[in-house]
Amino acid sequence: MHPEPSRASDIFVWDSQFETGIRELDSQHRHLVDIINSLGRILSSETESFENALLAVFDELSDYVVFHFSYEEGLMAPFSSAHESAHRQSHAEFVQQLAEARAAAQISPFETTGKMLAFLSKWLMLHIVGTDRRLAKKILAVEAGASTEEAERMADDSMKNTGEILLHAMTRLYDNLAARTSELMETKRRLRREIDAHRLTEFELRKLSSAVEHSPVSIIITDERGCFEYVNPKFTELTGYGFHELDGKTPRILKSGETPDIAYEKLWKAISSGREWYGEFHNRKKNGELYWDHASISPIFDSSGKITHYVAIQENITERKQAEEQVQQQKQFSDDIINGLPGIFYLLDERGHFVRVNPQFSEVTGYSGSEILGMTALDFFDGEDRNRVAAWIAEVFEKGESWVEADLVVKNGRKIPYYFTGHRTGFSSRSDLVGLGTDISERRKLEQELVRQARTDMLTSLPNRRHFLELAGLELARANRYGNLLSVLMIDLDKFKSINDEYGHHTGDKVLVKFAEICRQTMRGMDITGRIGGEEFAVLLPETDEKHALDAAERLRLRVSEERMESAGGKPFHFTASIGVATLSPASCDIDILLSAADRALYEAKRSGRNRVVSFRPQSA
Repeated sequence: MHPEPSRASDIFVWDSQFETGIRELDSQHRHLVDIINSLGRILSSETESFENALLAVFDELSDYVVFHFSYEEGLMAPFSSAHESAHRQSHAEFVQQLAEARAAAQISPFETTGKMLAFLSKWLMLHIVGTDRRLAKKILAVEAGASTEEAERMADDSMKNTGEILLHAMTRLYDNLAARTSELMETKRRLRREIDAHRLTEFELRKLSSAVEHSPVSIIITDERGCFEYVNPKFTELTGYGFHELDGKTPRILKSGETPDIAYEKLWKAISSGREWYGEFHNRKKNGELYWDHASISPIFDSSGKITHYVAIQENITERKQAEEQVQQQKQFSDDIINGLPGIFYLLDERGHFVRVNPQFSEVTGYSGSEILGMTALDFFDGEDRNRVAAWIAEVFEKGESWVEADLVVKNGRKIPYYFTGHRTGFSSRSDLVGLGTDISERRKLEQELVRQARTDMLTSLPNRRHFLELAGLELARANRYGNLLSVLMIDLDKFKSINDEYGHHTGDKVLVKFAEICRQTMRGMDITGRIGGEEFAVLLPETDEKHALDAAERLRLRVSEERMESAGGKPFHFTASIGVATLSPASCDIDILLSAADRALYEAKRSGRNRVVSFRPQSA
C-alpha cells in the first residue's frame, strides 16, 4: 500500500510526528489518512452517486482494517501486558463502530459521513500517538537487545510528549479546517455579490419587451394564470426542459416536494396583489436532480393597472447552498474533534481572555461556559503559578509556542496539577492562543513515589543509606553553624546471620521490621533513623550531648532485648543489639569522621560481648 501525496483539499495532513519508526506500520497509517481524506472529498463533492462512493470507501476501510489489525496484532504477539490487551480491545471496538456506521450510511449518508470523519480523525490521532507509537518503541527496543521489562519502561518514557504531539496534530487540523472554512465563506460572499448585482438590474429587465437571450440567469415569463409564455436558454440549460415541453404548463413542473406548500401560497398571494416576491426554491430538474434557485418574481401591469404577466429571474444558488452546508459540516466536524479531545481545550486572545473552551473545561473547573468566557486565564491560578502562566502566555505570542506546568484552581478551591500547551494561531488580523491542558496528577504522584522509593529502604520504610547521609549532612552543617551538639548511634543486630540460618530469611526480615518499629517508638521525633545496610542501622541525635546520647542508646538496647519474637514455626526467641555512640567535637567536622567514630565504638561493643552500649573515646582508637 503506497499512500497518495496530500492535496490542498485534504482535511487531515500526515505529520512526521506520527512516525512510529516501523516503516510498514507507518505506511498503513498513511493509507488510513488517505481514506479519511477520501471521505472528506466525497462529503464536499457534487457527485450524483454520493452513496455509492461512500459505501465504496467503507468497503475499502473494512479491507484495510482486516489487514492492518492483523498486522498490528502480529507485532503484539510476543508481549502480554495490559497495554496489548487494551490495544486488541480498541481494535474490536473499531470494527464494531465501522459496522454500525456502514449500516447507518445507507439510511443517512451525509450525517454518517460527518460523524465517521470525526471518529476516524480522533481515533487516528489517539491510536497512533497514544498506542501504536508505544508499541513500536517497545518492539524497536527489544530488537535492539533490551529486555521486555526495559522495553516497557522505555516505551513509557517515550510517551511523555503525547499531549504535545496530540495538540500539534489538532492545531494543524484546526488551522486546515479554518482555511477550508475561509475558502467556502469567500465563495459565499462572491455568490452573494453576484446575486446583489442581478437585483440591481431587475428594474431594467422589467422594462424590456423581451427576455435577454444570453442572460446568465434563468428568465421566465408567464401569463396572468402562471402558464409559461417564455423561457430563456439558461432555463433550458439548467432544467433540461425545452420550451416545446412547457406549453400549457406552469412552474409547478419544477416542484420537488422539498419546498413547503406555505411558501408557494405566500408567493402567489404577494405577486397576485401586485407586489414583488423574493425567495428560494428547492426545485427538481427534468432528470430528477435537485437544485436551488433564488428567485425574484414581479408582476407586469397594462395601462389600466391590470396584471397581464409575471417575470421571474431565477439564479442557480446550488453552489452557494452546498458551500453553506459544507461550512456547517466543517464547523460540526471541528466541534466534534474539539469536544472529544482528551483534555481541556482553550482559545485565548492576546489579553488572556477566553474566546472558546470545550465542555471538559467546564466539567473540570466547575464553572459554566458563560462564566468562563467572562474570565481570563490568570483567574484560574494563584501565587507564583499566576506569574508563571502570565509569562507563558506572553512567550506563546512572542515565539509561537510554549508549555507550562501549573496548578489549576477550580471553583471549589481545589488545585489540580496540569500541563498546558500553547500555540499561536491567526484568524484574519487577530492572533490567538490555542492549547490543550492535560491532568498530570498521576504523573506527579508517580514522581513523588519514585523520589520516596529512591530515598527509602523498602523493607523497613526507614531512610536508606544515601538519604540518611544527606539528612545527616544537613544536620551536621546546622550543628557546626550554630555550635549545637550532635550525636550519632551506630547499631548492629547481634548474630543476625544465625537468626536467618536457624529461622529463615522471612523471620529475619520480620526482625528488621520490628527493630525499625522499636526505633520509631523509642527515639524522639527530631531524631533521624536510617538503615545503613543489612542488619546495620544509624540514628542521628540533633542537639544531644554524650550523656543523653548514651541514655537514649541504653533505652533502645533494653527495649530491643525485651522484645519477644516468634519464628514461622511458632518458636519464641529474642534478639539483641550492640550500639556505638559518638558525639560531635571540634575535630569531628565531617559526617564520615563522626560515623567512623561511632562505628569504632560499635566494634568495641561487639568485641566486648555484644548487647551493650559503648561510647567512642579517642584513646581507644
